[in-house]
Amino acid sequence: MTGLIFESPDFIQSYNMGGALKVVVVGAGGTGSALLSKLFQMNATLQKLGAPALDVVVYDDDTVAMPNIGRQSFYEFDIDRPKAEVLVERFNQFGATNWVAKVERFSATSESLGYRDGGVILFGCVDNAPARKELHKAMHSFSRWGCVYVDAGNANRSGNVIVGMSAQVNGRKVVYPTVYDLYKSQLDEWKPVAGDSCSHEESIQRQDFGLNDMMAVLSSQVLWQLVRHGKCAYQMASVDFETGVMQSFQPDPDYWSMFGYVVSTE
Repeated sequence: MTGLIFESPDFIQSYNMGGALKVVVVGAGGTGSALLSKLFQMNATLQKLGAPALDVVVYDDDTVAMPNIGRQSFYEFDIDRPKAEVLVERFNQFGATNWVAKVERFSATSESLGYRDGGVILFGCVDNAPARKELHKAMHSFSRWGCVYVDAGNANRSGNVIVGMSAQVNGRKVVYPTVYDLYKSQLDEWKPVAGDSCSHEESIQRQDFGLNDMMAVLSSQVLWQLVRHGKCAYQMASVDFETGVMQSFQPDPDYWSMFGYVVSTE
């Protein structure tokens, strides 16, 4: 079977006609803080083009620590303050936005997702399986307008973006698998690594310089393509810093089946 076109869901088409668009970012660390900068730029650009402001909510229950300085979008005077609060206050104060910080762990049942207010773009910038499972659950919790879930994940020198969707597209329900659908066995077997990075050297060994920024660019491009051009030609995108190779993959049931995900015929 040939690849499919990742068309904009109806709730994004509604936004292009003047409706609201809720964007939820889960994780305000390396990738999340870089993504928020891109969303801030995108928000300003869209408003210049006549679109409404993005309604952004940020979830993170962590605080700024010394190894975050420089590698993430924080400064020494931010240490010990909640990451989500620091970033949202900064954008709201200097950028005239009205974003909201949630200093708490994300839950699929969170009221801020606004299930009755239209669809949601859900960005997952997390590094653990339980959070990805919760994001997966949240995407499938929308019964009407739907949700697009963009997951950004990375190893030391490589990373990938995987886009799941459960939403109305031109009046019909369309479901594309999430990162959890495709990597279920690995995520179910995931075990946490004891302790946080205690130095800049240990942090950079886990995520090479610039990788978080690349994940932020690839993630934000999914939203830009769907909003500005009405479609995104790929569902997955990957980058390898060691080889310099970038790849992308269309939504394709034959490709999904290689991961053990089979499209229901019911």
